[in-house]
Amino acid sequence: MIASYEPMPSEPDVSNFNSLAAERARLLLPRIVGEQIEFAQGQLAKGPFGIMEPTGEAMPRASIDLILVPALAIDSTGNRLGKGKGFYDRALRDFAGTAAAVIFDEELLELVPSEPHDMRVSMVVTPVRTLVLG
Repeated sequence: MIASYEPMPSEPDVSNFNSLAAERARLLLPRIVGEQIEFAQGQLAKGPFGIMEPTGEAMPRASIDLILVPALAIDSTGNRLGKGKGFYDRALRDFAGTAAAVIFDEELLELVPSEPHDMRVSMVVTPVRTLVLG
């Protein structure tokens, strides 16, 4: 299964990826429940932050192979600058699959500050390239 997201206007558009993924795999989208993020399918409805979220049953993270993670910036070691609420950090803490950040090329930086609770990604996807981080 693949977990993606509906992009905000300031994020790279992943709608083509989502369409292709949905043809070949089970595509899940995120939703916020309290302080956690979970992934599900189903009709979309506005969630607590005004973002469209699925209404179906949540799937266990252990069944997900790939999570696309939005980010404001990434560095070459996979440190990710998120939006400050920690939803994806908590979701990735016990995730065994691949976490790929989706950013614009200019958001790949030399160094992104990180704290011990920040979870790294192992891949970066931009509109023109994909990088596997070591």
